[in-house]
Amino acid sequence: MNVYYRFQEHPGQYSGSFRATHGALVFRGERFRDDVNNIVVKDVRSTDSKVEIKLQQILVLPFKESENTSFEVSVRFRIGSDKAKEIDLTNYKVRIQAVINYQNGEKKAFSTVLPMMGVYHNHSEKSDGLINK
Repeated sequence: MNVYYRFQEHPGQYSGSFRATHGALVFRGERFRDDVNNIVVKDVRSTDSKVEIKLQQILVLPFKESENTSFEVSVRFRIGSDKAKEIDLTNYKVRIQAVINYQNGEKKAFSTVLPMMGVYHNHSEKSDGLINK
């Protein structure tokens, strides 16, 4: 699973400004077994107190049967205004609690800490544009 970020200066306007205090984390999963149906992300937390992540609903990263990369989904984050200078979130870490769902109904819960890969660019045409509000 990879995590990217993008900053938002105004609602609906994403930019590369490191001075912005709002944005979205974008998640994309890679299938490691052919029988993985989806990954359900139940909780996302930043390991740094400057970045506040509010996951208000679960995130589902679905896989099409013939593809190894999931659709991209996102969740909003906020940087405390008193802590915002010019923050580059590359290599900041997020703690994720999720469940892998297999085609046979089996489920496997996991927790991991992932570094943010960098500023989000639409890596594929599969992005569903979902942003949890």
